[in-house]
Amino acid sequence: MKAESTALVVKSNALINAMFDLSLQGNRFLAFAISLLDRSQPIEIGKSVELEVPVKEFAETFGLDLKSAYREIEILADQLQRKIITLQPDQSLNGRRVKVGIITKQEYLDGEGRVWLRFDEDLVPHLLGLKAKFTQYRIKDVYQFSKASSWRVYELLKQFKDIGQREFEVEEFKRKVGVADHYKVIADLRKRVIDPAIAEINAASDILVQYEQKKRGRRITKFLFLIFDNDKTKTPLEKIRAAADTLDTNQDNAPDLSKMLREEYRVSDKQALQIANLATHQHATQRLFDMLPAIKARFEKIPREKRKTSLGGYVFKALKDELTPKQAKLPLNKQ
Repeated sequence: MKAESTALVVKSNALINAMFDLSLQGNRFLAFAISLLDRSQPIEIGKSVELEVPVKEFAETFGLDLKSAYREIEILADQLQRKIITLQPDQSLNGRRVKVGIITKQEYLDGEGRVWLRFDEDLVPHLLGLKAKFTQYRIKDVYQFSKASSWRVYELLKQFKDIGQREFEVEEFKRKVGVADHYKVIADLRKRVIDPAIAEINAASDILVQYEQKKRGRRITKFLFLIFDNDKTKTPLEKIRAAADTLDTNQDNAPDLSKMLREEYRVSDKQALQIANLATHQHATQRLFDMLPAIKARFEKIPREKRKTSLGGYVFKALKDELTPKQAKLPLNKQ
């Protein structure tokens, strides 16, 4: 698979919660098909959605032999067409419990190796037009998983990435991962499911996971999973973009630095906040404090008639250049 691929998989949380026992190849194929959906078009209530699956791209993504990929897709599509999932009642379903097949139609043009699939109309609102209660991830963050349980644990934890943690009762966790009737001994559950899943997630995905066991008396009753960003799997540009996403918030992560920038160096409120938050993200706050007197001295050496900006603008640009890698610059001063 090409490392730069950012094909996006988007599912409602209700759909994720309903799909706990797909095989590894089933998860791969479904995620790949979902990533092909055109999310720019408005959805039509009560209308199914069809798409063409590019066989060669699927084979390349998951390291399959192209000669066998066409047949492999048909096997997996058959499994998904037989697979009935139950969408539990929630507000979007008006209290109804709905059972639906994942796909409802397959079409093949054997002479050309072309494949079309249809998603059921009741499934479409869980894949397109989502405004809340959904989870999204990139194919590049999951394609290396070698176990279905790794994929399943990843999706369950990715749902709670913004919260930073998720807690499960032991039996609830087993049920959601599809091993409800297995691993009665906690040590076996950890050895066969949890530890291998976390090892794969931490090595290949966009999140890092740690977990703790909680006891009632001597008995382990809960698992608490802690969820963090995994900077190791981000490119330099992705790291800067992730930092930039935090710059327009109203939270000041380095108030002493932003105050000094405003009061002593006449940087605007918005620019001071942006620099302070980016410096905190890169653990560079003290470095910037040390740099400021020299930056101001350089500015004051410029003849007044040759100055192209104010002291505040000059300081902001100097600090922006310091904190933003030259090969991956992003504008800090969004207007």
